[in-house]
Amino acid sequence: MIIKLNEMVKISEFAEIFIKGADNESRGLKVELTFSKEALIGFATNLLWMYDDINAERKLHIHVDPLLGSVTGNQALGFFLTPQSPPMILSVNSVDSTSFPNTDLYNYQEIFIKHRFVKEFELKEPAIDESIEEYELGFNNIAQARILDPSDAEVTNEKMQIIFNINYNGLKDFATMLLIWANNYENGLEYKIAHAEQNEKQYNMGILLSEKSNELILKCDYLGCVYNYAPEFGTV
Repeated sequence: MIIKLNEMVKISEFAEIFIKGADNESRGLKVELTFSKEALIGFATNLLWMYDDINAERKLHIHVDPLLGSVTGNQALGFFLTPQSPPMILSVNSVDSTSFPNTDLYNYQEIFIKHRFVKEFELKEPAIDESIEEYELGFNNIAQARILDPSDAEVTNEKMQIIFNINYNGLKDFATMLLIWANNYENGLEYKIAHAEQNEKQYNMGILLSEKSNELILKCDYLGCVYNYAPEFGTV
């Protein structure tokens, strides 16, 4: 599969992100996900493998548990979560898209494109046996998840989980935009993702969050490597 990195995706799919386990009403809370460049590439690659491997109706549930948690941290979606992050569950083909709006009437912005280093991304077959993927080199594929209240104060606690629902076609569209972003990566950039409840400065990341979804903010930053958080990783 070849993904073009110089063509923006037109939003055509709903997605949803929810916070499970919040003590109070979670409606006004926001999810903030920060990715290293390697984590962005790993996440996008795994979404594309999923898209390439399943049929359009199949339902999947993928769990990513943070490092040093009660369940061993994993990179089931191409990235490791920092120990303070809540677990994340990706659910495929669980979003009702029957009432998808005409997004031409919305005023979403495109993500910041300063450079176009690479024009295409070729999806390769997953590595076999003990081989590792390119994005795993150095285990820098780290992501951090935080839950924020309406004033942007962090309210993450150990009871919370992030539920990310996305449909089959959304896998490819979202992954494409993640790769375009990675191709123009700069630490410190952040984007509030397009939401059906439109307000200022929401961005096209290939999906439209439904009205009942929490807000989602994507950020990029270098977060170190796995061994900065779990020095004994891989030895037990």
